[in-house]
Amino acid sequence: MNPSRFAIAMYAFGGVSGLISVALAAFTSHGLLQMAPTGDQAVTWFKIGTGFQMDHVLGLIAITAISEHLAFGRPRQLMRIAAGLLAAGSLLFPAALYSLSFHGPSFFAPWGGFAAMGGWLLFAIGAFMTLKNRAAT
Repeated sequence: MNPSRFAIAMYAFGGVSGLISVALAAFTSHGLLQMAPTGDQAVTWFKIGTGFQMDHVLGLIAITAISEHLAFGRPRQLMRIAAGLLAAGSLLFPAALYSLSFHGPSFFAPWGGFAAMGGWLLFAIGAFMTLKNRAAT
């Protein structure tokens, strides 16, 4: 099966975001403490941010892969929206934590958190709808 353009875009986003997460985790271990004006708090924020980023990127890759195997319809659409929300969440929430470490703005943190929660909720709804559709056939 050839992946859709949507899937290719999500996989590419996931790959780049995963790379950034690993790079920032390494930076956290090898230099952040000396550079960040918030010191130990920056290390804590970066560890939370890189973990959140990687977890949600892996989630969006998995949800995208699952959606590719669903028939066209509402469950597939919900799963694709879920993947998009996880992409937004994996960008906005960690970026706010990284920014805070250097006294930058963090107003976008709640939007990232809400996007991630919405993504997981839509994934669950899409999964239940898929199960319901299978039971009806």
